[in-house]
Amino acid sequence: MRTLALFEVKCWHGGPLRKHGLIAFLVCLVVVAASCANGVTPTTCDPGKVLCGDVCSSVADDPENCGACGALCPSGQACVAGTCTTTCPTNNKMCPRDGGAGVCINAQTDNTNCGSCGHACKANEICHNGGCNGTCGDSKSGEIVCGGDGGVPYCANVQADNTNCGTCGHVCQAGELCVSGICKGACDTTQTQCGGDGGSAYCADLQTDNANCGACGAPCSGSLKSCVAGTCTSLCTTGQITCAGDAGSYCVDNLTDNANCGTCGNVCPSAKPICSGGTCTTIGGGGTVRYTNGTIANIVYAKCGNGTNTNCTETVAETSCTGIGRKLVSHASNGTSAVVSLGATVSCEWDISYFTNNDASVAGQCLIGVSNAQWTGTCCAVGLWHGNIVTVPSTLGTQFGYVYTTDSGYNSGLTNTSGTTFGCQANATAPPARSGCSTYYVACL
Repeated sequence: MRTLALFEVKCWHGGPLRKHGLIAFLVCLVVVAASCANGVTPTTCDPGKVLCGDVCSSVADDPENCGACGALCPSGQACVAGTCTTTCPTNNKMCPRDGGAGVCINAQTDNTNCGSCGHACKANEICHNGGCNGTCGDSKSGEIVCGGDGGVPYCANVQADNTNCGTCGHVCQAGELCVSGICKGACDTTQTQCGGDGGSAYCADLQTDNANCGACGAPCSGSLKSCVAGTCTSLCTTGQITCAGDAGSYCVDNLTDNANCGTCGNVCPSAKPICSGGTCTTIGGGGTVRYTNGTIANIVYAKCGNGTNTNCTETVAETSCTGIGRKLVSHASNGTSAVVSLGATVSCEWDISYFTNNDASVAGQCLIGVSNAQWTGTCCAVGLWHGNIVTVPSTLGTQFGYVYTTDSGYNSGLTNTSGTTFGCQANATAPPARSGCSTYYVACL
């Protein structure tokens, strides 16, 4: 408005209008318009926001633009999921805002309302569990420090945060949810959609999520800190150990937990980010696998359980991959949240497709190649699996694997490397040993 006033004075009081009439007047209008369109008003907004006047607003939780631009919530109400209401989501508090309308905040994580309305954390402090701290709390939270508006730090779970999905600042598009660090249109089959701060949606595993145990918004507390099978308990299941954190004890699988690898609090470093068999390892470039249609995909190799063949059941093979945010590779499968199929429609000769390996730590060891897992096809039933255990070549980048001539996926131009086969057996049964191997891996995609 100050710029406009200056041009008004120049145009109307003794300036060019008096000398040149209408032409000068039109020129002044153009200049004024240009001065107003100074790039301040945005033309597009980030996902989840709409342009209201000259400001991008989140109509899902903005009490001044609730559900639509200009829709002001009455005094004492807040905007939740685009609707004015006097009730905030579970674990949220209504805090006052200028103009009378309130705003729902999560006092457990809000740096400006930490623990209570108006209690702001100091510079470089982060609100976690309702207290101002210098970190994001215990490793079970799965959170990392991200920078907020103006550089204020905050905690974000990049595996489930719609505004920090996979990495800080990566916002999922409208209608998408952050699932295991990837923006998707729906939660995985093992997860349930819950409502987050201000009504934002997120995915939670109600069987294991300490903040949503058995139901959305049902946190474990007191002496019962760990969510096991949808129930808050102080006990851990078989294969887990108890670790202590800022919020109390919690259960971890120290064979696959990147933040508690082998022992509580042992966080895998960036150079060796994957916890496999209780040891931090490097993905080392992984390798490749060939789909039956010829497509080549990048994979990583993970120790199957603790790395021994006797520990590697079909269930353990799945969790060895899901524990690092991937799926178990199977030559043939119906495809589940834990298993990916390479597309075979026939796979009865222990086919495991063709692989390459670029990881020096895997070279010379054994790959438990899975032929059928979670498949109701021509061979094994869903409750059975079989495959081919092959020795990974010592030379990196070398093709290896096995596909029978008459089964889908065979390529006569590629050389097969057969190994120790095992036929259809129960998912809870481990495959046999192969001579010369000390460590057994599975492929994850």
